[in-house]
Amino acid sequence: MKFIRSKLSLILISVAMLLFFTNDFGLVDIERTAIIVALGIDYEEEQNQYTLSAQIAIPQASSTTISNEDALVTGKGKTVAAALDNIGINTGWYPMLSFCNLILLGKTTLKSDIMYHINYFIRSDKIEDSAILAACDDKAEEVLSSCTPLDSISSLAIEKILSKDIAKSDKIADTDVKEFSKGYYSKSESGYMPFIRRIKLETKSQDNKGGQSGQKENKSEEQYIFDATETLIFKKGVNVGKLTSLETLFFNIKRKNSIDTLIELDGIEFNGKKTDVIFGLNESYKKYAFYVKDGKPRFEVNLHLLCQIEDVYDSVPVKELVTTAEIEEKVLKEAENRIKTTIENMLIKIKEADCDLFDFKETLYKFHYFSYEKLKSTVLADTEIDVTIKCKTEQSAKM
Repeated sequence: MKFIRSKLSLILISVAMLLFFTNDFGLVDIERTAIIVALGIDYEEEQNQYTLSAQIAIPQASSTTISNEDALVTGKGKTVAAALDNIGINTGWYPMLSFCNLILLGKTTLKSDIMYHINYFIRSDKIEDSAILAACDDKAEEVLSSCTPLDSISSLAIEKILSKDIAKSDKIADTDVKEFSKGYYSKSESGYMPFIRRIKLETKSQDNKGGQSGQKENKSEEQYIFDATETLIFKKGVNVGKLTSLETLFFNIKRKNSIDTLIELDGIEFNGKKTDVIFGLNESYKKYAFYVKDGKPRFEVNLHLLCQIEDVYDSVPVKELVTTAEIEEKVLKEAENRIKTTIENMLIKIKEADCDLFDFKETLYKFHYFSYEKLKSTVLADTEIDVTIKCKTEQSAKM
């Protein structure tokens, strides 16, 4: 019996080694596989054709630099799936989407229902539905091929900006394929995504050796950084508006915790002068509540914020800017009014765009079902808004 077990163990080890060294364990053949880290989607309406730009991870030595152009491959097709398949046909690499964390939509895709452009990623099991979804102000191919000092390839820099880091989470309205799809198919039929803008830096000149002669040529390379603080809003997949950076912040506070948030308010009277003031905010209480009272829908926003003056665009005594300094009551009142106006303007904007960004209809259906049939067609337009903002000096509130 002992002899049989030893012989069986030897056979199993031999089979395992055979499978391992013939790659039958499913290990990735790096020479034949394109590990895609980001996808850009551009749609040419006249030709009814997609251009799919795939940014791939290229292994590199520490002494070499891979440009965005070298890391970008494209495919064209009548559908996203066909364009993706053409990438493999044209390059000889199998496109692997398991590590794709970013899907970037070009400006041409925003002219119609974008669900037509992204529904492949909902149906396919080749890519995670947690991939970040974002739109840009140009062709997605151009944005992904942009050179940036922030990282080796542009998509990694954009992912860092959109990541859910606690220090900046309230500045960016990040979303993913799953979350956007849930909003699209909900009763509210609304959604949002961050809007990526490229910011051009000063042109950087480089000396590169060229040709066989070994002569140096001067090469100019445009570099960009990215801003994602504005937010596009959608109704039934169609872009119907855009939130400003400040509106995005107070939209985000509903679903995220605001910690060490900086906002700039211009024209505040501080120390006897009109100047721009940088406020540091920490939330101490928040309430975003939709309910039906006496047959009428209402939406209540109640924010209590702890404030401190971080900086001003003027020369003021140092004692006025220390973290323990008491903020004048009129300055706090002015900040309250500015924030209240920002939130009210945001709510007016989404009403006019018929974009149920705060899910009034979905909440009505779930928690006020017997009022749903009566109110569902007019709930967004008829909802009364009540915004209350209270600002206190942070150190005073802690004492």
